[in-house]
Amino acid sequence: MSARFPAVLLASAAFSLYAVAGEIPSLSGAWTLNVEKSRWGNKPKPKSVVVHIEHNEPALKYQGTVVDATGESRDFSLEGMIDGKPYPIVADYGEGLVTIRRLNDTTIRSEFRTHDGRYVETARTSISSDGRTLTRRIRLRGPDGSRSWTEVYEKH
Repeated sequence: MSARFPAVLLASAAFSLYAVAGEIPSLSGAWTLNVEKSRWGNKPKPKSVVVHIEHNEPALKYQGTVVDATGESRDFSLEGMIDGKPYPIVADYGEGLVTIRRLNDTTIRSEFRTHDGRYVETARTSISSDGRTLTRRIRLRGPDGSRSWTEVYEKH
């Protein structure tokens, strides 16, 4: 019995460490785009973006408002799961489906495709170790070519 006890204790300790190290941080909260810290490439930068996220792994729901460079405001929203299955969404480019997959504890990857296949947007979203910064690296392919940009959001 004493020979098995250390093995059980070691296995238990290893599992406990994995559970703590493997904890998925919540994306929930109100997030504001830091326009100046973001990189826009050949995409016009917006004046502001505010996003409200409800995240209860694997459920993900967000809604927000963009004020574009011209001052025009538009709302957006998504309700889905981080499970790799397609969910309907209406984006700037049209209606389509989005799939969201978890890459690791702090990073998810989403892919949006319009129903007509003309637009494909992929985004890699990561949360910082302190849970205060979201970084989205986005690539859009469409009839006019590709563009990439990085958005940096701060929790408030």
